[in-house]
Parts: sequence; structure tokens; C-alpha cells
Amino acid sequence: MSSDSETVYDRIAKLEDEVASLRSEIDFLKRALRNEIARHEVKMAKKGTEVSSLID
Repeated sequence: MSSDSETVYDRIAKLEDEVASLRSEIDFLKRALRNEIARHEVKMAKKGTEVSSLID
């Protein structure tokens, strides 16, 4: 354990905070990737290439 005064509940609370932070980062990355895919699809469409969107 990190310290003798830290309880299991304290550690669980810290881990839950870390999980929430990681989920937020994942959501940010997913949005960024969707935006990049959309930009690529627009470029391909402008070139006359038929595009089947990967974005749901």
C-alpha cells in the first residue's frame, strides 16, 4: 500500500478517478480520429473517389 493511513476505500476512490480520467482521454481520441476520418473522406469525395463512410 502507498501509506499505512490509506484505506482500501481511499485506494478504490483514487483508482475510480484514474479510470474516469482515462475514459475521458479515450473519448477525446475517438472524437479526434472520427474528425480525421471525416476529413479524409471529404478529400476523397472531392477527388471523385466513391467513399463508404467508416463512421457510424
